[in-house]
Amino acid sequence: MTLPLGNFLRRHLPEVEPVFLVSRYAAPLVDLHDPPFSRLVWEEAPSFVGYQAFVHVFPRKELAWRAWRARIPFRVGTARRWYHFLLCSHRPPISRRYSGKHETELNFRLLLPLLPPFLRQEVEELTWEALLSYRPRLVPRGPLPSGVRERIKGYTPLIVFHIGSGGGAPRWPILSWAVLANLLCRRFSTAGLVLTGSAGEMGLAKALRQSAPDLPWLDLTGQLTLEELVTLLVEVDLVIAGSTGPLHIAAAVGRPTLGLFPSGIATGPWRWRPLSPLSYVLGGEKLCLSCPAKGCTCLEKITPEEVGEKAEVLLRGVPSVLSG
Repeated sequence: MTLPLGNFLRRHLPEVEPVFLVSRYAAPLVDLHDPPFSRLVWEEAPSFVGYQAFVHVFPRKELAWRAWRARIPFRVGTARRWYHFLLCSHRPPISRRYSGKHETELNFRLLLPLLPPFLRQEVEELTWEALLSYRPRLVPRGPLPSGVRERIKGYTPLIVFHIGSGGGAPRWPILSWAVLANLLCRRFSTAGLVLTGSAGEMGLAKALRQSAPDLPWLDLTGQLTLEELVTLLVEVDLVIAGSTGPLHIAAAVGRPTLGLFPSGIATGPWRWRPLSPLSYVLGGEKLCLSCPAKGCTCLEKITPEEVGEKAEVLLRGVPSVLSG
């Protein structure tokens, strides 16, 4: 959601070098971008001395203090954080949760104080198609773990089910995933169903496999590094997931994606849909005012049958323009 800012600067201000300050976990996404960006890892406490601008896309109070102490001339942070009033030189009035705008578009607005007037106008008038032109592109630069390529060989199509959410959004029910898996295996008799997720989501994957034990599951949950996940997703034909990072990674490697979204004002597809012309999203037709604080029921209204129908469209002939 942030890498497009680097692509924008490279295109319009090639004399500017964007440097991404990232967690150690997310650093491979910067390295695997085509072409890669310079980056710093915040856990390693890098020096900020000598930089001309610091944009707080993901606010952290300790980083705001460090950028201020380093005397960086331009320090941009949203006006909604109290410490930014003390520590930032520019504070755009951005409200993410209730804006109804895409997360990448909101990130772009943090660039406004740093841009010349003709580029400010372009950012203020960004369309969805314009956002897509700056979307990230990832390329694999490493092998799959030993034995994984042999396990996925011979299945066609290869369909990824990423059933967890990392706790960041409500999850589609396990029973719905099981019904969908049966539907897809009836329509595609040689399909392989690849399960991905973190080690903490292995229990979810086990529950799904037990719900449909006779299907061709290839369970890689908890077995892949982030670099290996990028390599795997290049090999598959479709990724089906909720509102979670791997959905965006799949879009960034150019694979078709099918996203299942709740309809809460801060969690809907209007904010989190993948930046890809090869995707469908389901959910978000009507704003859900109970989601997620009072328990999400809007995701449960997405049926396995409609997910299967959209999946078949993507598998049999990827659309050339964004749909759904």
